Amino acid sequence: MDDTRADAKCAVVRIDPHVGSPHEIKACGSGARETFDETFYSTDTANITLFLR
Repeated sequence: MDDTRADAKCAVVRIDPHVGSPHEIKACGSGARETFDETFYSTDTANITLFLR
C-alpha cells in the first residue's frame, strides 16, 4: 500500500479476521510504501478495510 499525498494523513489497512485479533498496517508520509503479508491459522475469512487516518 502507498501513501500518495502530502496531506498529513496515513493510509491504513485494517484486517479483522473472524477469529483472532485485528491487525493494522500504516504507510505514513507522501511516497511511503508498506508491504505486508498476514496469515491467520484459525480462520479462512476476514474483513479488510482501507482508509485514511
